Amino acid sequence: MTNAPYADNAEMPGLDTGASPQPPRRADSSKNRDRIFRPLLLIGVFWSSWSLFRLGSMNVTVSDIALMLCLAMVAYRGRLNLMPFGPLTPFWVAALTMMLGGLFVSSVINGDPLRWANVAIQYTMAYLLVPILLMGQERRLTQMLPVFFVLGTTLSEAIGITSTFFFTMQDTVDYLGDGFITGNQRLGSMAGQPNPNGAVIAFSLPMLIYSLVKGTMPKLVGLVCGVTLLWGLMLSASFTGFFASMTAIGVTLALIGIRHLVRLGLVIAVAAGLFFASGAPLPKAFQERVGGAVETGDISQAGTFLNRSELIAEAWGFAEGTAAIGMGVDRYRELSHHDNPVHNLYLLIWNEGGAIAFLGLVGLLAMLCIFAVGGLRRSREAGGMACAVVIVFLIYTASYPHMYSRMWMVPVFTALGAIYARRDEGGVSVRDPVATRPPRASIRRAPQA
Repeated sequence: MTNAPYADNAEMPGLDTGASPQPPRRADSSKNRDRIFRPLLLIGVFWSSWSLFRLGSMNVTVSDIALMLCLAMVAYRGRLNLMPFGPLTPFWVAALTMMLGGLFVSSVINGDPLRWANVAIQYTMAYLLVPILLMGQERRLTQMLPVFFVLGTTLSEAIGITSTFFFTMQDTVDYLGDGFITGNQRLGSMAGQPNPNGAVIAFSLPMLIYSLVKGTMPKLVGLVCGVTLLWGLMLSASFTGFFASMTAIGVTLALIGIRHLVRLGLVIAVAAGLFFASGAPLPKAFQERVGGAVETGDISQAGTFLNRSELIAEAWGFAEGTAAIGMGVDRYRELSHHDNPVHNLYLLIWNEGGAIAFLGLVGLLAMLCIFAVGGLRRSREAGGMACAVVIVFLIYTASYPHMYSRMWMVPVFTALGAIYARRDEGGVSVRDPVATRPPRASIRRAPQA
């Protein structure tokens, strides 16, 4: 009987027959599950920047499905990391509850609770379930996740760049929407729109530097990825993406060491010299939306800065009457004279959810900064990458509405996960992500003779 203490052919303890013991079936099944879990997780991160790779019109991508299957597998095995942020986890949950709670009360009173339910599920998945999955994986796996995010974004840019040589928006709009290639030849690639495309490139660049420094990506592959990402960045013609990318590169190199800063500086100088010597023109959309602002230093020439400024001014006017109870989820677009939500996450959350929701958002962002800066004491390379990625995220909170798509949070927690990884394959997750001490190892007693 299989449920007996010892099987029929098993040896009793203490008897030495010279035969090697058979490994337990549970360990074999665990290894089999790992063979499924790890590739599935890598695929989920690889495709996380592909917003067009989704199920119909729903905001559920193939990456989301892969990540949730991974989460289900971890839960089934009883290895769910319910404290992804260590002792700060209750504060993270409390801040997320405040934000969603403020939006809920405002939606019940002034809006539509069904709209709140949709947004709350999206935020919960991105801000709670994703970190539960990505924070605390084993170290070898977490060091490969940034590589796969970079490769996924690079492939997206390669598809988009190649398409611009053969197609226009009229050719692709019926299949990939009006953001894959826009009417003025801006590139959205598989991110779906030019501005999110600039964001995923900005997330990818510090991960690329980290991967090259750690040696998890071959240098030749890294060079191809870097050229493709920068080419895609110019074609996206996103001023926010350009500013975030340059900031991310500078922060990463400054934090991981001057040696890497000098090396990459020389490579960039040589590449820029060769580009200008070739006489190749910059993309027209990049010159119009980014080049003028960079040359003159006048930010009003950057993209749609003036239109966004009008939305922000309108949002400040609404904010006086929404401190206690907000408008409700998705009602800003209906009440705005511009028929658009304000492209500023802070003002949008304040107007739709009130002050309580706003304080919850600020708490979440403050803890992200704590996790990233605290990681510098554990690993200078991973900490530098995480600080740069979090800074990119903060830049976009000031220029984007609701940020609950997983394309925003997967790169953030991929970077943080590289810091707070498990130190061995068999150990438990790191309990204290902010402290510098390693997790306490379990002590096993040696069997008596």
